[in-house]
Amino acid sequence: MKHVALAIIAVASFFISIASPAQTTYHDPKGRYTVEVPSGWNVESDAEQDQINIRHGAAQVTIAVMLQNKTDPMRAKDFVDATGMDFKQQCPTFRELKRGTVTLAGAEGIYATFTCSDAKSPAVAETSSVLTANWFLVGVSTISPLRSYYQNLPLLDAIRDSLRITGNDSAKAKPETGTALAKTELDKACLVGVFAQEDCARQMGILLGQEGKENHETEKPWTGAVYRDPHGRFTLHVPTGWTATAEGDNGSTGVQLRSGSSWINVMPADPAPTARQVVLDYEELLAQRQHYDRKPPFGSLGLLQVFGHGNELTYDNFTTSSDDGSSFNHYVAGVGDIAGESPSHLLLVSSIDTKLKDAGDTAFLTVAMSIDRAAH
Repeated sequence: MKHVALAIIAVASFFISIASPAQTTYHDPKGRYTVEVPSGWNVESDAEQDQINIRHGAAQVTIAVMLQNKTDPMRAKDFVDATGMDFKQQCPTFRELKRGTVTLAGAEGIYATFTCSDAKSPAVAETSSVLTANWFLVGVSTISPLRSYYQNLPLLDAIRDSLRITGNDSAKAKPETGTALAKTELDKACLVGVFAQEDCARQMGILLGQEGKENHETEKPWTGAVYRDPHGRFTLHVPTGWTATAEGDNGSTGVQLRSGSSWINVMPADPAPTARQVVLDYEELLAQRQHYDRKPPFGSLGLLQVFGHGNELTYDNFTTSSDDGSSFNHYVAGVGDIAGESPSHLLLVSSIDTKLKDAGDTAFLTVAMSIDRAAH
């Protein structure tokens, strides 16, 4: 962010700068943590604020690790909220785009993504925080110009993921790699507007295709149950740990799959010429009923397409929050014949508790991509 960056630059004159000619491990002088510093990045130590700033040009990562009083500790949410307020005060066009969970220093913390749409230098910031089992409050904030955000993401995330807290036994989590990491980074870039919606959908479709191929080649054969529509319209796989309940008269209105508070409904769609239109029509109706102020498609990536079993799967993905603060990941999908020989489509609507993380996304895609309408 322009204003945030200027503020940090102003403070930087009081920092001790340690150049990093090659990737090195930074050891906190007080012995609290270590972090990997990429080649060409500098470490600026701020003794007054008890934090470090790892910089490369206008891209930067600020790390603070503070031992907390066990009786009244500062929590991760408090840190994220306070950092968001600091950014907001320094940027009149501040926006918070997303909150979620993240693995930080080997423990589950929370993060928030912010943007500053300053006309001359738009930028993106992300703040992550966690209170570890040994009572260290960890805060990591990244800032990058919007124009170079996607290029900077791999190193920004690598710095964050390399952070290790001394004596924190939970520091065993493995960071994402390969296609999964590429999807996460593309999703972040699309969220903040690095790419046009059409480009996001195209690139994500390519990654989904790669992921499907990788899973087919490396994973064990699928072993869950098979649901067979009583009316012979389709079959689908039921993920392990989920139950299937026929809806309506002998399944006439479809089937609901459920796991705890998460559910996936599969049902006949209202008449539509394409799977894409199935999704748009449903979301238009949903917007009217729920008084949403956004237009379909709701997701930042736009509509995605995947093909399998002779079917076209077109879907949208977006998140919502309930009054009690719970977050849910939603999918709306249309499934139809690739060749377009049949005018009928299936509609999939789901609500996945975001605490399920990738397992919830996998469950939806497992169901959607397993649909076989050969019996139709």
